[in-house]
Amino acid sequence: MQRRLAYLSLAPLLLALSLDLSCKGIADNGRQETVPIFPSEGPLFPDYDCLKTEGTSINWRAWLDVFVHGSPHTWSTKSSPYLIAFMDAEPEEFYRFQKQCPMGVITAEIMLYVSAIAQGDHEVSAGWGDAAREMLSRFPLRILVGTQWPNFVLLTGENTRIPEIAEDRQRNCLDVENPAIDWPSFLKVFDDEDKEEWFVQSIRYVWSWQMRQLTNLLYKECPLGVLTAHVIAAFTCAATESTCFADQAKPIEDWIQSDPDALASIAHSRWPLGVLINHISRGTRHRFALDFNEEELASLPGGAEPKNLTSWGQWSASLQEQGASQAYRDLIGLLPHLGNGLLGAPTLVYVTMIYGRSFNRHLRRFCGRARALGLGKRLVLFTLDDEAYSLCMKENGHRCMRGTPSILNKFTMPLVFARLGLDTMWIDLDVFLMKDPTPYLVEHASHGDYEILISGSFESDCICNGLVYFKATQVVCDWLLGVLVWMYDHPYEHDQKTFSAFLDYTEQVSNLPLDLPPLPRWSTLEAVNQFVTPDTYEGNGWSGNLEDIVIYHFLNGESDTGSGLDQSGSWMREYGHFEDDWAPPQERTRYDGQNAPTTTKVTLMDLFYMQPDDDLYFTDKAPYESPAIRSALLAARKETRRTDLFGRPCGPMTDMHDGAGDRTGSAEELLAQAKQETG
Repeated sequence: MQRRLAYLSLAPLLLALSLDLSCKGIADNGRQETVPIFPSEGPLFPDYDCLKTEGTSINWRAWLDVFVHGSPHTWSTKSSPYLIAFMDAEPEEFYRFQKQCPMGVITAEIMLYVSAIAQGDHEVSAGWGDAAREMLSRFPLRILVGTQWPNFVLLTGENTRIPEIAEDRQRNCLDVENPAIDWPSFLKVFDDEDKEEWFVQSIRYVWSWQMRQLTNLLYKECPLGVLTAHVIAAFTCAATESTCFADQAKPIEDWIQSDPDALASIAHSRWPLGVLINHISRGTRHRFALDFNEEELASLPGGAEPKNLTSWGQWSASLQEQGASQAYRDLIGLLPHLGNGLLGAPTLVYVTMIYGRSFNRHLRRFCGRARALGLGKRLVLFTLDDEAYSLCMKENGHRCMRGTPSILNKFTMPLVFARLGLDTMWIDLDVFLMKDPTPYLVEHASHGDYEILISGSFESDCICNGLVYFKATQVVCDWLLGVLVWMYDHPYEHDQKTFSAFLDYTEQVSNLPLDLPPLPRWSTLEAVNQFVTPDTYEGNGWSGNLEDIVIYHFLNGESDTGSGLDQSGSWMREYGHFEDDWAPPQERTRYDGQNAPTTTKVTLMDLFYMQPDDDLYFTDKAPYESPAIRSALLAARKETRRTDLFGRPCGPMTDMHDGAGDRTGSAEELLAQAKQETG
């Protein structure tokens, strides 16, 4: 639900996004096509960033670090030894390069292409350019923008632009006679040095009725202008309604595959295709990296499960020799530290992840509260930085795993635990445990033999995967693996949207039906008075009695932090509902780079976990006995529930366009109208 409001600023773009679905998804035999989840061959989680490749003369991971951690000014110098090894490779080794690290090969070929242009050797540059374009054409755009290899940003240098292409008035659509769109004005949008203005100023072209209804005819007038519009549309889809991404990406993919001059146009034309495609890359929500290896996620490593907890410690000692990941070794090693099973749920474990100062500072009290409610010895923390791991080992009795920040952890952890026969309750860290949730989970799950229980919304049909109970069944394992594969393969996708789509519920991630694995039996947790949220966003809040609240989820809104999108977090900080009387002080003073004091609103996380009364965290004292916490809870309580949001989609939808602004008539008539308006 919070994403619906977070994306309102982009809704005008989506209102104009009209996709002709009348003939899509219908096979020749009349049956509707479905989109496969699992690849027909090859690995489930390809190592596109070449983080684990070995056995060649190039250390691809070390080279990638040059781009990820180094200044662009040093890329060329620090890449020299790798480029020399690349050019010196024998054909057999070059073939291994292409197999093991195709994205790195593309980077090498583009760097050599740019270098040859800078030296004025156009014959050599043409060879490298053709090779790079052929490699690019092997991958869909979602993979090309998901990798950390800087393939498109390397094509954006002004110093290496070929004047003959940059000044080609026909290629840049500057002399189109009687055009259907004012191409020079569209192109002029990109003269603004503030690239954020590009998207704002391009709306009237990208989402015009001409671009929607006359796409093929416009392509004949100005191919690069139409392709630029597709890239901007693809970015908008990636940031909001992902179902339209594939349709906007396909023309770009087809063009790269079919046009021998595609790479030259990206690099040298006045249309900023390389810059715009790179902007999509900056907006991806996760990288092609997992803390567990594929065998650990897809099956139980070694094919044999330990028979009881007492044997797991010994088994853990042999895992490193078998190539097990650090995260998996930590998981197996912590299992003997789990306490006795919880009453009514002997195989249930509570899991979460934590990193970053804003969360780490609350780890001690978070763990203390869990212990006070009897959950402490069944709580496992996935610690994603060194500080979190150190604190966890001290505060959580060695029930700690090491990993790296990724939203994909919300799927990998429950999946690996389920492979071992352990049920899990995933809880985002931005929650407060008001009372032990276990009896409520057990009672709810027993009503329908449910395999998944997920938190819902107070006044809508939207679900939130910040609180999810997973039962360790084969159906849940297969389903979680499918979710994880889809998320990994679509790096722009939102985790909550995918979760809902894979439950075949209120959201979609594809315009075509998915070939989903069998659906687990699932239900929503009681969202009126038990598993509740503040009314920070539309459709949230709660009703009832303070003493009946089980978990209070703050909806901190930081799942996209670091992605370059960060829609939910930034929106929450600017527009969240904060009451003046929650708790003093309402504002925190911080200092920017110039030592100038600024203020920020107190988050609910800080308010709930920074009260002076230690009994709130280290005993089972009711948190609403704190005046500040009580005030915050009551500020979100509602006496009535609105019903107008039920049945509505959760998040912006591509079918929001109602035809406003569209024209009627034949293609020839529409083209004539467009030319008349432009003239």
